[in-house]
Amino acid sequence: MKNFPLIISLAIILMSCNFSKSTDAGSETQSDPSYSLTEVWRTDTILRTCESVLYDKNRQVLFVSCINGTPADKDGKGFISMLDLDGKIKSLEWVTDLDAPKGMGIDGNLLFVTDIDQLVIIDIEKAEIKERIQVEGASFLNDVAVSADGKVYFSDSDTGFLWIYSNGELKSWITEGLSRPNGLFVEETRVLLTSSGSQDLKIIDRSTGTSETVTTEIGHGDGIEFIGKEGHYITSSWAGEIFLIFPDYSKISLLKTSDQEINSADIAFNREMQMVYVPTFFDNRVVAYKLE
Repeated sequence: MKNFPLIISLAIILMSCNFSKSTDAGSETQSDPSYSLTEVWRTDTILRTCESVLYDKNRQVLFVSCINGTPADKDGKGFISMLDLDGKIKSLEWVTDLDAPKGMGIDGNLLFVTDIDQLVIIDIEKAEIKERIQVEGASFLNDVAVSADGKVYFSDSDTGFLWIYSNGELKSWITEGLSRPNGLFVEETRVLLTSSGSQDLKIIDRSTGTSETVTTEIGHGDGIEFIGKEGHYITSSWAGEIFLIFPDYSKISLLKTSDQEINSADIAFNREMQMVYVPTFFDNRVVAYKLE
């Protein structure tokens, strides 16, 4: 058996290879050079502490929430800006009289904005605040997502709650088990959630509220968007990184700006143009990238 040692060595190598492939795909960052982000434009640094960008397909504009200060101060300095799709400012202070506006969502002619402990409803055509809904116990309301049936989902990162506003009624939806929940994306039967505390992506059943963690190690999870290709999503880490999530929930890093101390907060995505709009928070600008 002169070849016996060689056979044993080959067996060990094969076992090692199989073991390395058994890692949970959802927690791996894989390399895929076929996807990349290319910068197209960037605004000047006038969007003060810009936290969120929202793409309005019907009006072909971008709304940008600007805290214009610190994220939890009730100072009345916050505002919403309106940009065109080339990054030009249509109205810097389109709507004012806010404190620290963050996530946004649209239902018809209404723009829903979280503002520390209020859900603010803005009439888009009139560019004025229509209603302020006080959220009892809230202290850091964050992202907003509106379902096709008109339900407004929003997160409170401090309390770990998820809320629903529907038909004029406000109710707490999920009140335990979440660590600083933030980014929301609503589909027909489920809600996708990124969290900055647990730094993961969860899938939540809309009817039962039960959740499953499908991807981990995505940084301080902020925004999440569907790119229009089945099972593919883009997420942002507030500290400064953009990830692409695949149908098997593995991921790749598309962009990292944290080493330049540039944030990537609550992103927006234009599926028709395959464009990612990134608010850079303390860097005070929005940067647009083409997903190649």
